[in-house]
Amino acid sequence: MTDVCAQCKTWRKKQYWNAFPDNKHHFFKIMLGDFESYLRIPRKFKDEYKEKLLQRVTLRGPSGDCWTVALAQRGEDIELRNGWRDFVKDHSLEEGDFLVFQHVENSLFNVLMFDKTGCEREDSHFVIQDRDIRAENCCYMRDNKTDRPSVFAYDQQRFEEDEVVHDKMDDDEEEDEDEEIQQETIGKNSRTGKGKCYESNRRPLTKKDKERAFRLASKHSTTRPSCKIRMKQSHVHHLFILTIPREFADNCLPMVSQEIRLRVGSKIWRVSLNRRNVQCTLNKGWAHFVLDNNLETEDYCVLELADTGTSRQPLTLDVHIYRAVEKIVPLKVILP
Repeated sequence: MTDVCAQCKTWRKKQYWNAFPDNKHHFFKIMLGDFESYLRIPRKFKDEYKEKLLQRVTLRGPSGDCWTVALAQRGEDIELRNGWRDFVKDHSLEEGDFLVFQHVENSLFNVLMFDKTGCEREDSHFVIQDRDIRAENCCYMRDNKTDRPSVFAYDQQRFEEDEVVHDKMDDDEEEDEDEEIQQETIGKNSRTGKGKCYESNRRPLTKKDKERAFRLASKHSTTRPSCKIRMKQSHVHHLFILTIPREFADNCLPMVSQEIRLRVGSKIWRVSLNRRNVQCTLNKGWAHFVLDNNLETEDYCVLELADTGTSRQPLTLDVHIYRAVEKIVPLKVILP
């Protein structure tokens, strides 16, 4: 490489930090010393990003799972503190491991992990945040047919075993909604009509249908914060209330009730986001979205943060739909 004058070096540095997109910016850290308790962000990166970093950052591992970690100021340094210990423990990080952080956007970092051999840590692709479930069911990560490690095999087992538990939790949350809100959701939506409920007219679902929708939604790839939700009867056949996963809601959505936008392709629906205690739901306007997009039970929706919104425009979520059955059949109206 030919010698570069000081002026050109300054120009290149300015271009890199100011003109390049955020996802071009990386830093690395070697796990040394008391790395389990905190991680210091390089001062150069901190100086260039001090106006961009939020008080909490999101770390996304190779598995696709995300961890929320708080930033703490210590002298001239900024460190990853609260939540960092969980990230270390979940990934079983060891002294000498080498981590590469890529800033994607809005304080979201992708993290790659390498061991002392210089190769990527294979197990980092199979980490699930729920340590209790992982410890009890680690052997389900093997595909019984091929004996090859399979994230889907593990996720599917977890999906099937936890189905009843999750259904009960979701149903309990929805039953906790005041009757007044439920009636408002049903009664004020002109598409459903007051007291209208629906049932499916499509062919009976098979296990493969459910697995297909789950698999497609799980393979959804994005650099933006997102969550996937399986459609239940209370989401798409009656009540028309969608409960948003708490972690995604707390980290990505407004903390006060307001109108937001759901977008599929170029078409937009306005929906009420309702905050009550720790629960975050979509209600008024959600039924329009459901019926216009022919959503049914066991379909999956991936909600993806598209725009955090401004004073003039509400927050926008892109919605990606993965159907259990591709062929769309109109729902049948029934009495409640």
